Amino acid sequence: MTKGFLTIFLLFSGQFALATTMQPQDQPVEYFSNLPVSQYRLSPSGQRVGYFIPYEGRRTLVVHNLDGTNRRILPPWDEKIELINFFWKTEDIVIFQAHMTLKRREFLNKTTETRLISFDMEANEVRWLGQPKRGAFGRNSDDYNSQFERVVDRMLDDPLHVLVQLDFELDGYPSLYRTNVKTGTRKLVQKQRTGTNHWYTDEHGVVRLGYGFKATGSTAKYRYLGADGVWKDLDGLDVLEKYELVDLGPSPGQVYMTGRNEHGTNSMFLVDLMTGDIIETVFSHPEVDIDSTVRHPATGKVAGVDFTDDFSRVEYLDKDLRTVQRSLAKALPDLVVSITDKARDADLYLVLAYNDTDPGQYFLFDRGNKRLDYFASYREDIDPSLASPTQAVQIPVSDGSSIPGYLTLPLGKGAKGLPTIVLPHGGPAARDSADWGYQTQFFASRGYAVLKPNFRGSTGYGDPFRRKGEKQWGGLMQQDLTDATLWLINEGIADPERICVAGASYGGYAAMMALIQRPELYACGISINGVMNLPALKSADRNTIGGRNWIKRMGLEGVSDKLVSPQQQAGKVTAPVLVVAAKDDARISYTQSKKFHQTLKKNKKASTYLELETGTHHMLNSESRYASLIASEKFLAEHLK
Repeated sequence: MTKGFLTIFLLFSGQFALATTMQPQDQPVEYFSNLPVSQYRLSPSGQRVGYFIPYEGRRTLVVHNLDGTNRRILPPWDEKIELINFFWKTEDIVIFQAHMTLKRREFLNKTTETRLISFDMEANEVRWLGQPKRGAFGRNSDDYNSQFERVVDRMLDDPLHVLVQLDFELDGYPSLYRTNVKTGTRKLVQKQRTGTNHWYTDEHGVVRLGYGFKATGSTAKYRYLGADGVWKDLDGLDVLEKYELVDLGPSPGQVYMTGRNEHGTNSMFLVDLMTGDIIETVFSHPEVDIDSTVRHPATGKVAGVDFTDDFSRVEYLDKDLRTVQRSLAKALPDLVVSITDKARDADLYLVLAYNDTDPGQYFLFDRGNKRLDYFASYREDIDPSLASPTQAVQIPVSDGSSIPGYLTLPLGKGAKGLPTIVLPHGGPAARDSADWGYQTQFFASRGYAVLKPNFRGSTGYGDPFRRKGEKQWGGLMQQDLTDATLWLINEGIADPERICVAGASYGGYAAMMALIQRPELYACGISINGVMNLPALKSADRNTIGGRNWIKRMGLEGVSDKLVSPQQQAGKVTAPVLVVAAKDDARISYTQSKKFHQTLKKNKKASTYLELETGTHHMLNSESRYASLIASEKFLAEHLK
């Protein structure tokens, strides 16, 4: 790279942090609740770009030439649809995946479903690739609609077809179809197999691997197509006792697997599937796990891994991508650099750079001309100079060890006697990081310190750390949350009279159990789509594919579920509570939150209930985020100030 490469040119915007006299608390709620402009993708030639923008509170697809001309917007054509991902099939055809929540006559409960859609810009046609033989979109069909639709192979060398998995039988065992992206016609390639929920192809497009659970099973099953053309069930294979298969390798008989290294964290290995021999250690980190594989944006082949230390990062295995990333990291110091896309037929790259105070800036890198152009902001309303910094902390816990966490202090405020929010993450098999987050930054902008503890049971720090949280709902995981709160008090960071505990999903469960187990520590609590009735959740999950596997990790060892369930222990709540629930949440029924609130009110407890029509379990639209932030702001102002 020449010195000239270090100059950052401005393509669409004059600067990427506008001067302002605004103070952090002056930022409107909409700045945080609005959906970001995201998933910039280059067309094969690199002459067009597509991306998601907020449109009436939801994502929609925008496509235009790289110079900004010939702009096209695809508004959502069905009110239930939320767009979640897309890719360019050809210069004129875009394929995207949509997410929706439905209550169908075929199922007892609401379901979260996906749909595959093609958009032919030249013909101006939108087509549902999984449409049954008869019937309208999701309604009045004479054939069942597939519940889950996924592109298994983009078939980049074939401009007319993609390989998709569809489950018309609604039993969780999809078949594979070669589907025409213009007409929607399809041909069966691989018939469904009991116990296979996901199919994978190798780099030559051959259907090579099947993976999944049987409806009543609790153990993952693998099925592999050998070089001899015979499918083999891999039950009992020694290597599967030690490692987890995550993807196909570059050659037949090779697979990528994750497993524990000498440090206790999960590494990725290239393994000979038949012999179990490790061919190569692909990635290993002494402190954190691999999160997943990363595919090459142009070829779809495995090209790297992502992991999280304090920030979400990508380690590229592909030599060219690694060279580009390292060069760009030098040009964008103090930012984490990730390559989000590459044009298939041109040496053009889209790059996202971010840190704890900057949610992200997109850049266009013309490698041939060594030119880096600022392209757009991930969140155009957010001024990084008004954001609150986040620092990694080690929190001592009662057994003498420590857990990692992230502390965000209000901009310009010292770490002394602050109103504070303890924010446990969901999952619980998940983790927090220092990455910019809309809830954390919103609370900090309003003057609150925010602590995100990664309690035992969190992922990312090795299997031993994660497994310590199994069967510890209301136990060790909860004690870690208590210890994190006591640390805030002992360090003088939090005003002990002004601490609120808040969370979503499992985090909502943990927040309510904190009020139940240690009521003297908290002035209030907030639950968003939280698990309020643990026995009911386990009962429902038992009848889902894979559910018998994960419910084994729920609850508290040796203790009745009712004793560690907020609904059954609601009488012990003394602090004011805000309960938020989305009616279209297909993961945890909103009725859990509603009944919990009703029980609190019946017992004359201070409870506020906010019911949202949409948003799903993950608060996917801006309306649900806005409503929950507004309600939280009012609630916190009343009880912490």
